[in-house]
Amino acid sequence: MTTTLDAEVLAILRPGGLLTADTIARNLNVSPWRVVRALHALRRNGDAFQNRQAEWQIAAGQRRPERQSAR
Repeated sequence: MTTTLDAEVLAILRPGGLLTADTIARNLNVSPWRVVRALHALRRNGDAFQNRQAEWQIAAGQRRPERQSAR
């Protein structure tokens, strides 16, 4: 079950993503901890994931991209 905040966070991430939780919180004018909770719920549902720079993006109905090996 997604909440209204989950839907709002997804809407912000849809245009291109790669946003931190703090940036999303400022855009939505809510506290960062509420955004983090929503992001983790979206991650559990497979809707979003976090990269190594703590930026979030939507998964677009796919699993997390495979890690590429360094050459």
